[in-house]
Parts: sequence; structure tokens; C-alpha cells
Amino acid sequence: MQHHAYLYEGPVSLLPELADDAASRFNFEREQNPDVLVQQWEKFGIEEARELTQQASLKSSSGRSLFILGISSITSEAQQALLKLFEEPQQGAIFVALLPHGIVLPTLRSRFLEYPEKLFAGDTPSSSATEFLASSYVKRSAWVTAFLKNDDEDTREQARNFVNALESLLHQALPKADEKSKQDILDGLTDIAHFRGYLADRAPSLKMILEHFAATLPKI
Repeated sequence: MQHHAYLYEGPVSLLPELADDAASRFNFEREQNPDVLVQQWEKFGIEEARELTQQASLKSSSGRSLFILGISSITSEAQQALLKLFEEPQQGAIFVALLPHGIVLPTLRSRFLEYPEKLFAGDTPSSSATEFLASSYVKRSAWVTAFLKNDDEDTREQARNFVNALESLLHQALPKADEKSKQDILDGLTDIAHFRGYLADRAPSLKMILEHFAATLPKI
């Protein structure tokens, strides 16, 4: 019997590939199909959980629906609010959730099966992210200082893209890593998931966040 909820832990840049794979895997046509809903959120809170629950409560004309959810950061309260949705969904509904590694609460994770396919993002991570992860802390810190000459909205958007690229590179390195390096990479991915939500806010210091990554992310 087919399960109703699947979890894929990875960078949100994988959403297009995941959407294509899920539609094919669960026998849905993608083109102009109202029963396939692909959504992406930078920050997912209580209000977004309520809206998703309301959308999922509507019965589709075909009796089947596919929700593909790309979420960059999610609050604990929102995860708690989704428990009932993923435990007792509308009949015929399938959910595929793409979330960063390490942020899903055990209570919510228990509602999911692991998505049965490993995918690779089509976009190439930025060369600056590749160089950053290969560098010493001193060079990383110097890069952060140069990058943050201006702390405006454009810089913050670039920072979000940069952090997404770091996450993608760490995911790519994970399968080939030895046990110690693998744990360091997993810790780094969890760290990125924790701090990503702050990148969407105006108040937190970009320098503090990027310097933290410079000091803690593993060298690869």
C-alpha cells in the first residue's frame, strides 16, 4: 500500500528535480494539472501551516492530489500544527516534503517515510562557496569582510544564495565522506538549517552568521 507522506532532507534548490521525480513516481501529469501543487517557502510558520491544512482539506476532482513542499526553515510550532495533517490526510492525498537536514522534530518525522530516491540539483553551486569550504578560517573570515562592504537587501539575497550553495556542496560531499567527516558535515547541515531562518529577517547581523559558518563548517 502506498504511503501518504515522504520526507526528503536536502537543499531547497532540489525542488524542481524532486517535483518532476515525484510526479512521475506517483503517476501524476505535471503540465497544467490542478491536482499537483508545488510550493516553496523561505520561512514556514503557524499561518503557513494553517493555509496548507486548508488547501489539503479540499477534495480534488480526480480523487488524488500531490503536494510537493519546499521549505527552507520551519518553526517548531508549525511542525506541531502539521502533525494531524500528515497523520490523517484527505484520502488520495500524497505529500512530499523537502526540508533541510536536522530540523524535523521526531514527532513529525514519525509521520513520514524517507523519499526513495537520491537526487542532484541541476544548478552548479557558486565558485565562491566552493572556495569558501576549501579555505582556512583566516581566508574565510577575510572573504566575509569583503563580501559585507554593504549590508543591504541585495547583499542579504546574495547571502541566502551563498548559504544555499554551501548546503548543496555539503550534501554532495556527504556520501563520499568517512565516518568522522560525515558527522562534521551533518553537524554543518544542521547548523545551516538553524541559522537560515535568520537570513530572511532584517535585524540579525549577517557578519555574525557568516563568521559563525566560517569558524564551524568543515573544510572540504
